[in-house]
Amino acid sequence: MCFLKGDCLLCVSTTLLTRYVDECAQGTDDCHPDAICQNIPKLYKCTCKLGYSGEGKTCEDIDECDNDFNGGCVHECFNILGNYRCTCYDGFMLAHDGHNCLDTDECMFNNGGCQHLCFNTLGSYECRCKAGFFLSDNQHTCIHHSEDGMNCMNKDHGCAHICREAPKGGVACECRPGFELARNQRDCILTCNHGNGGCQHTCEDADDGPICGCHPKYTVHSDGKTCLEKEEAVAEISESNATAGGDVDKRVKRRLIMETCAVNNGGCDRTCKDTSTGVHCSCPVGFTLQFDGKTCKEMHNPLAHGPCCTSPRYGACECEVSLLCF
Repeated sequence: MCFLKGDCLLCVSTTLLTRYVDECAQGTDDCHPDAICQNIPKLYKCTCKLGYSGEGKTCEDIDECDNDFNGGCVHECFNILGNYRCTCYDGFMLAHDGHNCLDTDECMFNNGGCQHLCFNTLGSYECRCKAGFFLSDNQHTCIHHSEDGMNCMNKDHGCAHICREAPKGGVACECRPGFELARNQRDCILTCNHGNGGCQHTCEDADDGPICGCHPKYTVHSDGKTCLEKEEAVAEISESNATAGGDVDKRVKRRLIMETCAVNNGGCDRTCKDTSTGVHCSCPVGFTLQFDGKTCKEMHNPLAHGPCCTSPRYGACECEVSLLCF
């Protein structure tokens, strides 16, 4: 066949033509399944995908969670092949950035199950009763004060959470799950087992209650529970009434949802193939796969440099000996 460039039909060497093979398009390359094959004249190049390390012919998964920054997750980080996923403790939900954890306001849904009043706290919530009522053992329903003179019916019984009548008279105080009875046997101290102790990031139990901490690059807010990025904390000091930063974490650099060829052709320009770790894009002959692993770019024909074919009068091309009309 002839290759028309302007008004010139070009001839190429048959030896050079047989040497041009796109191993990536033909699938004859030896790149690792988790690598991208990029065709170049006479050669091809293997590059491991994001989330993998290696020289291209062998690629190993990178454990993004195994570092001082916990993969950027403020609570828990779980490594998966070629990627990772952040999760949050009970009482929190994952923010849109996939890294931060936001407090869940349990009171917004069905009043938190509280019969009277619901008060949201960081990582948890608590029910309270109106005047003339006290909270039952289930910590949700409210019981009207009786007039029988029982100690626990008296609002001055002193128990912070649960009051029970002692067999020999008097009262015995108990605490809700996640709390421990203080030394005075009346007050209840929050522990890290309940709503992460009210802490946004890390929690450590102490005699006087939980001590909250933050991951590297963060600092504890003045409330002692929430965490701010250090640059945001500086801004808060310099600007009065400044609030903590938004929900979007600037460190997000990759998608957390696995791609599939069934959705938008996996983002591939041309051919898409599903693999165990996501999609694998490839390009037809004459195109090369770019470093984004998705886009195909047409190659400048490295063979289209030679003498012109003789001008065909009846649609036929003629070349010199050992040359093909391309």
